Amino acid sequence: ITLEWINGPINATIIKDSVIDMAFGTGVMTITPWHDNTDFDIALRHNLDRQQIIDEQGHLLAVAGSDFVGLPLKDARTKIVERLTEKKLIVKIEENYSHNIATNSRGGGIIEPQIKKQWFISVNQEFERDGKKVTLKSLMQEAVRSEKIAILPERFTRTYFHWIDNLRDWCISRQIWYGHRIPVWYRDNETYCGVEAPSGKGWEQDPDTLDTWFSSGLWTFSTLGWPEETPDLQTYHPTAVLETGYDILFFWVARMILMSEYLLGDIPFKTVYLHGLVRDEQGRKMSKSLGNIIDPLDVISEYGADAMRLSLVIGSTPGNDTRLSKEKIVSYRNFVNKLWNIGRYITTAAAPENIQWSGTSDQGAKTSADTWILSRLATVTKEVTHHLESFNISLAAETLRDFTWNEFADWYVEIHKIEKNDAVLISVWNDLLKLWHPFMPFVTEALYQSLYPKEKLPLMVTTWPSQSSTNTEAGRPKADTPFETIIDLIQKIRNVRAVYHVDPSVKPWITIVGEKSAWEPSVPLIERLARIEEVVITTDATQPKEAARIGSADTSVFIHLSGFIDITKERARLTTEKESAEKYLLGIKKRLDDVNFTSKAPAHILEQNRQSLTETEKKIAELHKYLTDLTL
Repeated sequence: ITLEWINGPINATIIKDSVIDMAFGTGVMTITPWHDNTDFDIALRHNLDRQQIIDEQGHLLAVAGSDFVGLPLKDARTKIVERLTEKKLIVKIEENYSHNIATNSRGGGIIEPQIKKQWFISVNQEFERDGKKVTLKSLMQEAVRSEKIAILPERFTRTYFHWIDNLRDWCISRQIWYGHRIPVWYRDNETYCGVEAPSGKGWEQDPDTLDTWFSSGLWTFSTLGWPEETPDLQTYHPTAVLETGYDILFFWVARMILMSEYLLGDIPFKTVYLHGLVRDEQGRKMSKSLGNIIDPLDVISEYGADAMRLSLVIGSTPGNDTRLSKEKIVSYRNFVNKLWNIGRYITTAAAPENIQWSGTSDQGAKTSADTWILSRLATVTKEVTHHLESFNISLAAETLRDFTWNEFADWYVEIHKIEKNDAVLISVWNDLLKLWHPFMPFVTEALYQSLYPKEKLPLMVTTWPSQSSTNTEAGRPKADTPFETIIDLIQKIRNVRAVYHVDPSVKPWITIVGEKSAWEPSVPLIERLARIEEVVITTDATQPKEAARIGSADTSVFIHLSGFIDITKERARLTTEKESAEKYLLGIKKRLDDVNFTSKAPAHILEQNRQSLTETEKKIAELHKYLTDLTL
């Protein structure tokens, strides 16, 4: 069609294309194939002309007409609008108009695409491999489709195929100074391509550099001596696991597969483990403009490398972003300190002659506490090993952290101060250092060397701990009460003391209803860890007066409170507290039964009320039990 345009009448070609978004604008627009990627593709599909309008300095070329040639883009746009307004070709100008503009992140200027001569790798061109016709694209597809390469988490396999199935030829040249120069030389009408520079005068190398991802795509084998058949290349290629961020699955991982498949005829790695991005405590991406970047070197200087490692590992699941804050780093610095202090205790409290160089537990368990800690260690070792082999690294560290702090440090280390079984203590500690070493290599190595100062080999090359719990029963009387029951009892005694406001400095006495032979070996532990003056073991189940009953498994235990608290006042306090909670509960129930409230209240308010209801019901039940268990 012929229509009036900026510089007068023009002949315009009307096309239709599926790329057009009919919900955007009028659905009809002009295209500039030389200066827009999408328009370039449209022009290719419809065999349209592609003409340069803007030069490389951002000025209009002669094709724009004598009134506009040489004008900077900003000035030209203003003048074009004026010309269109004069010709009454503008219907309206939108004030709030959003569209995509490529901008320079540093200078802020608008980036105008240009068609340039570039070097490409053809991903769809066929070549022969083992008697079959293949393409680079098909090699990249087959490597993952055949399951020679596993991508974790598996959901990113779909992302991989979405990219590869729609892969275009790869532009590998860049117009920047930094990088590997394109290995191509020109002289007159001659062209030379090769790793070595051509001999003779007059040759000029291509000024472009290789795409960064091209260079880094060579990493799995170029670092091992390729193209020579070196021992390192034969030993370490393909590697077992590649760990990287999900955001460069295509940019780097796919390019390494392409390079290795083409040049070596083999995969570069067997498993790809994709981690998420590290964000700040508010979930924002770290950036200089926001000022929320945490510098790893600063963290290491202030809190130590092991604390930083733990804060990045724990809570980070495959393929999901993780949040990092100073508070999180501090908490794991405290945990590292906890581990260090345990090590200091062990090296000073255990007799030197009991520290076995093998770190074994050949002397066996002597008490129920020994049996318990060795059994728990075997279970934890099995769980940690399974999590690591399944790439659930955070779960492995969490399991290990909970055992180290809540069971080994809080219970067994305290028990060692009473029972003094050095062999089991050192055996468990030895295995714990090995289990922690992948997560905290620096502090564990230091602790290992302090335990075994004459050991020449580093902790890294020692044997991974056994997952079996054999030899934990040797020497322990079968009639002993299981240590889990002792822990439960001590925790309940501590809780009762807190509930009835028993002063921490006083030591009441308790009565245990049970067999003397089963409970007597554990009496020193109960007295020390629960701050009990005396433990009486009897078969008489009658509840004594002025005592509180403690239900522990199938055993009745009574803590005698006479002289330590005013039982009458204590019952009155608990009764008042229970009545107040019951009154509060009625108010919550009334609110949740009100249709006007439930139909209008936001979801989070309703959830808060339901949670309060559950917590208050639990509190009332506990108060009722404490009143019932406390006798006058």
